[in-house]
Amino acid sequence: MSNPKTAINEIKNLMVKFGFMSEGSVMASFKLEDNTILQTSKLEVGNDIVKINEEFEQVKLEDGSYRLVENFNIDVVDSKIVAVKEIFVEAKLEDGTVVKVEGDGLVEGAKVVVVTPDAEIPAPDGVHKLSDGTEIETKDGMIVMIKEPMGDAEADVAEAESMGENVEMTKEMVDMLKDFISKMGEKMSQMEQSYSSLQNEFNKFKSEPAGKKIRDGKTEQFNKEILDPMEAKLAAINGLRFSNKK
Repeated sequence: MSNPKTAINEIKNLMVKFGFMSEGSVMASFKLEDNTILQTSKLEVGNDIVKINEEFEQVKLEDGSYRLVENFNIDVVDSKIVAVKEIFVEAKLEDGTVVKVEGDGLVEGAKVVVVTPDAEIPAPDGVHKLSDGTEIETKDGMIVMIKEPMGDAEADVAEAESMGENVEMTKEMVDMLKDFISKMGEKMSQMEQSYSSLQNEFNKFKSEPAGKKIRDGKTEQFNKEILDPMEAKLAAINGLRFSNKK
């Protein structure tokens, strides 16, 4: 899609092609807010001005006051410019310096001039702070960046962001704590399962019947060695008792 400047040049070429204007004619083109194209040799008081109709013809521009998208107001009488006024918005810098911004408000691409006692000069390159806290960055006399003043909520956010490192550290600590708790939960679950398994094994062992007493040859031989001498003594005592009765 063609931009306005390209479209105007295309219209000029068509007008030359169809004989509505000579190829040697030098006309400056401007546009109204309703996209109507105006042409004049120069945007100055006393110069003739016409408009381009739908058939790409130059026709008379009616008397009246017109607002151009190029941020000018013009008054026209009898197809002549009788007044030209460039549209600027006045503002003050933080130090009280008066500046003028092209158009109805602050927009990127608008021209900015500094008002001095002697003249109006393009704003120097750099960042300038207005009295309301708005910051504008200018380059080659034009706005390239606008930063609106922050409200209380935005200021709180900015303060929080300025503590980015602490916030990041806090987040890291919270994440680590969450991870620790999660792993501890898993560990406790495993320990509970192990304990339950051991408890089941213990209960199973308790419920089993008692086994027979374990014996081995050494124990029986040991008992026999003790009992035989005792039995011999008892037999001798009994023999004595029996012989005394006779």
